[in-house]
Parts: sequence; C-alpha cells; structure tokens
Amino acid sequence: MTADEGALQVAVERAVALARLGRYTEAEPILRKVLAADPEHYGALANLAWLLDLADRRDEAVETARLVIARWPQNTEGFYRAALCLKKEKEAAEALPLIRRAVEIAPDEGRVLRLYAQVLSDIPELLPEALPVADRAVELEPLDGESFQTRAMVLVGLRRWRDADTAMEQALNLDPTDAGYLIQAGIVKLRLGMIGAARDAFTAALRLKPSPNRVREVLGTLETQGLPAPLLDVYTLGCEALDIPDLGSPGTAGSDPELLRAQARIARSMWTAATYNHPWSKDSRDRCRALVAAMLAADPALVPARLLAAEIAGDDDRYDDLIALAEPLIAEGEATRQLFRTTVLGLEHLDRLDRALELAALARQRFPRSSETASLHGRVLAELDRHDEAVEAAAVARDLAGDNPRALTSVANIYKRLGLKDEAKAAYKAILRRSETETTALFELGSLYMIEYQDNRAAERLIERIELPDVGGDRTAVLGQIRFQLGKWEQAAADFDAAIAAPMRAPSTVPGIIVGLQLFGPPARFQPLLDRCVEIRGDGEPAEPVTIDKLRLAAFMMLKHGALPEAAEVLRQILTMDPENYEATVMAKVVADPGVPDHAEAIAVVFAPDTHDDEL
Repeated sequence: MTADEGALQVAVERAVALARLGRYTEAEPILRKVLAADPEHYGALANLAWLLDLADRRDEAVETARLVIARWPQNTEGFYRAALCLKKEKEAAEALPLIRRAVEIAPDEGRVLRLYAQVLSDIPELLPEALPVADRAVELEPLDGESFQTRAMVLVGLRRWRDADTAMEQALNLDPTDAGYLIQAGIVKLRLGMIGAARDAFTAALRLKPSPNRVREVLGTLETQGLPAPLLDVYTLGCEALDIPDLGSPGTAGSDPELLRAQARIARSMWTAATYNHPWSKDSRDRCRALVAAMLAADPALVPARLLAAEIAGDDDRYDDLIALAEPLIAEGEATRQLFRTTVLGLEHLDRLDRALELAALARQRFPRSSETASLHGRVLAELDRHDEAVEAAAVARDLAGDNPRALTSVANIYKRLGLKDEAKAAYKAILRRSETETTALFELGSLYMIEYQDNRAAERLIERIELPDVGGDRTAVLGQIRFQLGKWEQAAADFDAAIAAPMRAPSTVPGIIVGLQLFGPPARFQPLLDRCVEIRGDGEPAEPVTIDKLRLAAFMMLKHGALPEAAEVLRQILTMDPENYEATVMAKVVADPGVPDHAEAIAVVFAPDTHDDEL
C-alpha cells in the first residue's frame, strides 16, 4: 500500500467512526473526498452507501449500492445494501432478486441469509420459505444474536408467538444489553399477554438510551397494541426520551393542528388494537373515547377525529349517532372506505336498506378500484335479493382483491348471503390454500359447514385452527355450541365458561349461548349454565321452559354424532319428566345395548358420518 493509499484508508476509517457516532454530516464529505481522489475506492463507496442508509437517505443509498454492484459484481456488499434499503422502504418484491443474487454469490454468509429470510417473510406467499433460511443462519452463526432475532421475526410472521419468544430469549442470552433485542423481545411478550415481562424488556431498552428510531419503535408498538394501561408509564418514558408530548392522554395536544392530527393517528391506532386484541382493551377503548372527545372540543372540524368518532359510534351500536356524524363527512367528500362501510352496516341495522344501497353505490363510485367497496355493494344487493347484480358485484370484487385474504373473504360472504353454499365454500377454501390460518375465513367456512352442510365435525376442526385470541367470547361460544351438539359436553362447558369470562365480552355472546342451549332443552347438566346466562342478560325475561320436544331433539342430535352416553343422559331426563314416554323408552333400550344387531341398525339410520373429512 502506497502512502496515498494509506492516507485514503485512514480517511475512510475516520468517516466510519464518525458515522457510528451519528455524525453523518461530518463523515459524508470525507468519503466523497476519497472518491474524488479514487473513484474505484471500494471502502469509500461501500461505506457511503452504508452511511446514506443510516441517515435515512435510502434512494441515494440504493443508487450508491448499485454503483458498488456495477463495479464489484462478485461481491455481496452492493446487493446486500441495496436489498436492505429496499426492505426498509417496504419494497420487498424489488429487494428479492438482489438478495437472491447475494445468496448465490455467498450461500453461507450469515448476514446475507438473515436478510434473505426477512425479505421472504415480508412476501406472504413466500413466508413458508423463510424459516428454513433463518434456521440455516442460526446453524452457521449460532453465537450471533441477530440470527436468533431473524428467526424470531419469521416466527412472528407465522404467528408462532411462543417459539418466537424462545428465539428472542436465545438472542438476549448472547447479548442481554442489546436495545434492539430487548425491544423485539418486548413486542413478542406483549403479543403473548406477558405484560410484566414486556414492561421489563421495554424499560431495560429505554435505560440503554437507544437511538431515536428504536424509541419510536417502542412507542409505535405500544400504540398499535392499544396503549395498554399497565405500560402507560413506559410510553411516557419514551415520549420524554424523544422530548415530545405524551399524546396518549387527553388534552396534551392543546389546539395545535399538527399535534391534534398526530393525536388522532394515535387514537385510531389505539381503537383498532383495543377492539380486537387483549384483556386491557376495555380500558384502552374508554381512554380512546376521552381522547376523541378532547380533540373535538379543541377543534370540532378536525376530520380524523370526526371519522374516528363515527367509527366508535358504530362499534358501540349507536347507529343514529353514527349516521349523524357520517352524513356531513360524506357530503364534504371526506369519507374513507372504512366510514362508508361502517355507515352502510349501521343503516342495515336500522333497516334503512334503500339508503344503505345508495351509499354503497356511492362508495363504489368514489373508490372504483377497491375490492372492499365492490363487496360492500354486493352485500347490500344480496340483502335486497337482487341476485344477478350481487353476483356481478362479487365478480368485480374478486378481480380487484388479488391475493388479499380479507378482501377475498368479503367476496365469499356475498355468495354465502345469496345461499350459494358451494360457491362460498370454494371461495373460502381458495383463501385458506393461500393462508392456512386466516381467522375470518376459517370462522366463516366453519359456520358454513355447520349451518348449510350440517357438518359440525368439519366446523369444529376449522374453528380450532384459529390462532388469534378471542377477547369477545363470541367465537368461543360458537365453538361451545358445536361441541355441545357433537356430545363433547365437558369441552363445551369449558368453552361456555371461557366465553362468559371473555375480557371484552361481545353483546351477542351471552344471548347466543342462551338461544343455543334452549333449542335443545337444555339437558339437566347445562341448566345451571343457562340460568347464569339469563341472570347476566339481566332483562328480567326468564329462561324458556324445558320441554320433551326440545330434549328429544337433543337426543337425536347426540345419536347423529355417535355420542351415546350423552344421548342416554337426555333420554333419562325425558323419562323423569314422562315415565310412560314410549319413544324415549325404546331409544333408551337401543342406546343401552348398541351391540344388538337391530339396535345397531337403528342407530346407523340416525348416525351421520363425517362427509367432509377428505376436504380438510
């Protein structure tokens, strides 16, 4: 190395040291000066791409990384850096060919494999391929915490939360003071409902004085989880670290327009998370209502707050309030697709289907490339029995949906509403071939098998596959009804108990249990549960009387599913009510001794085999 080459190398090393201290404006001129002296200097060009990435100047970083690729096409650095920047910009499809080329060049380079796994996990149809790649990175570099962190990120994408938690513990064992690992571990633990552990991880990360981006990651995670009450002090610590107001509390935005818009964004994130996810949801929703009230008091014209207020009214079943809030927003041209949907559903509840159809058509006009609005229009058309128009809208919605499972589920729901059960089944199954754990599709297909095909066994298997927690209890209650009819009474009772104890029990949960049990009597062992549900309902209406006809239906249901002990239990109850009941007497003899040929033949006439087993 000549003296000039040595001087250039020293300059590059100084620039790298400055960049690591976050002093990008001092480091960049040094690197550019080196490149002016030697345009082919690898260290200067590669580190310039790295510096531009650190400085969040990603377009320039990608452009510089492509220069590295052009000059050193057999080196992974340019491909790696360009792919990393594109991934950070959520352009995984563009990053994929670049990182694949890096893997071809160096198939055993740990950082390359880690990024490859992360890019694959960002592309839903390629997610299953990501885990073997992440496992290979762990195998090659078992002492690098980033390998375990990458594995955890992939497992999160697969919703294997406990496995992800284990992987993050392994990363922290290797480096317990890495702020990034602590934050990632906190995110996973929060998903698992491990509040204390999540709190410890986030607090430890903030004590390490991480970069502003890392602190924002903590705040963003808490916001997207509904700002859980047990972690509000952690959120405050993060706000203090960034020297920003704590916008999770009412009134902290004052009348500042920019802060009010930021607070509206946080409030929406809170409401979205609090509606569906965790036991602390009710508290988060109550705080969110207070936030919205304070924002509207500060600025009654604030559109994001008005939109959220309308959505909250819809979720609270205050449909007249919803319409009053929504109509002016629609007239002003401020309505979002979500507002149109919420308003149309509210009008349906108010049985104002003509106005619902008008708004659904308007939504489709304003958002012509939206599968969601086409499905909304099709839904109302189906409600009005306008069959051909509904099918046409469903076809348009399907074409616009692409591979979006939620959008495709909405299309399938139109077929279900029209009574086209085979078409609906095919549509749900197509979704589940793309995404095996898609919650709504699993539940909707399960209910289709239960109601339209009278196949409770298939319905049970599908709903059992749902991984997301059921904080409203309605899904668990449905599973309880299915298991009750299958004769799995111990499981059914546990399901009903869990549904009643749900942290954010849905309004339909307890009435649904009552209706389901009363349809079949209920059998004596479920009477205390029914009485408890009637008491919870609290409207003064007593439970319906148990009749022999209802119990007879329960007995036949048990025979249908081969639950002979439970059938015998119901028959004994009938005979207690009417000892001379001929039919129950005969059936009790059949159930008591099913091995007798005539008895077996009689049972076989009622028993329904699992006709859809090969489909699932």
